Amino acid sequence: MPRVSEAWLRRILAVLYERRHTTRAEIVRATRLNVASVSQAIRHLLHHGVVQRSGQLRSAVGRKRDELKLNSEAGYFVAVDLEGTRVRFGLTNFLGDVRYRWEVPVAFGRRFDIRIFAKGIEATLANLGARERCRVLAMGVSYSGIMDREGRVTAVNLGWADFPLAEKIRSLVDLPVFYGTESLTKLLAERWLGAARGSNHCVFVTVANGIGCASMNEGHALLGRDGAAGELGHIIIDPSAPDRCNCGRTGCLEAIASSPNIVRQYFEKTGQGRKRVFGEQVIEVFARAREGDAAAVEVIDRAGRYLGLALANLANLLNPELIVLGGDLVHAEDLFLPRIRKELARNVLPKMQASLEVKMSSLGLDIGLVGAASLAFHSALREPALLKKICSAYLEELRSRQSE
Repeated sequence: MPRVSEAWLRRILAVLYERRHTTRAEIVRATRLNVASVSQAIRHLLHHGVVQRSGQLRSAVGRKRDELKLNSEAGYFVAVDLEGTRVRFGLTNFLGDVRYRWEVPVAFGRRFDIRIFAKGIEATLANLGARERCRVLAMGVSYSGIMDREGRVTAVNLGWADFPLAEKIRSLVDLPVFYGTESLTKLLAERWLGAARGSNHCVFVTVANGIGCASMNEGHALLGRDGAAGELGHIIIDPSAPDRCNCGRTGCLEAIASSPNIVRQYFEKTGQGRKRVFGEQVIEVFARAREGDAAAVEVIDRAGRYLGLALANLANLLNPELIVLGGDLVHAEDLFLPRIRKELARNVLPKMQASLEVKMSSLGLDIGLVGAASLAFHSALREPALLKKICSAYLEELRSRQSE
């Protein structure tokens, strides 16, 4: 077949990934490529088994148009979610759908053993045959904490300080590996497959053991010089607040509105001591607030007010069209959204507020895995060798089967 521009392939594959089912005409409009370029690239992708015809649509004038989709079996991605209370491993198909998953609980703050990581990867790939393993294209890793330019991670939840994660993973797997912060990977999941589909100016905020955010402007993620942008939890939201954060300072948003600190404040107000508690106990505080428990309501009021103020500052700074809220907030939409919207109405500039929408994430527990797979997919498209593999692996396997 004639040579096809890599740039054309990248743009078309990205559109098909987001839209799932589409037509040539819609691809032309979305990529702004000319009809001939799109047709040539689509023929190439169909020939190599990366794209399939999923049916036909009839236009207003009665003309039939092919509906196209990505071949979900054209390749696979390993996805890893290094989050606060569990480490999750998954194998996704080419579309980011999780086919297999494996997870291990994590004791917050206790050093996570990298040998468990190796076991998780082994368990994730165990159900693949030899031919299918050849179609595993890359790995995406969603991590909490901060990674430096040498791939060393500092993450309180995993008990890591300058842990050489990238070096360790290179010794475990023979795959290209792409890394993204927890907030960034979840933003990518929402942007491509969730509540933020089609949004080019959006923010994802996660509230759990910590508080982080990721933002997108003109469809491009704002990463910062070291890729560490988005530490929303460590803005000083109240300089006079006595609440001490894990970073050592007082007055951080995370020290007031993160899940363990919501629970801590509730215990303090009810005279049960200054306990360090995590996990699902925050759900109990939510339940008690709904029942009218005065201490729980007071804690939720404070956390919701400061979260709303932080989001208002984000909105004034970044002017997004959409803020998606995730983490433990999805269990308390009724408690937090009214409080957050009240602060947004009070503190966001009117013209910005008029075009701002706030939604809850709907992707569930797999959001970190889906986000890590999305990161791997889009990063792979930018790597010439991986793009070539994407466009050849499935066809080579078919030829191998036919020759047997």
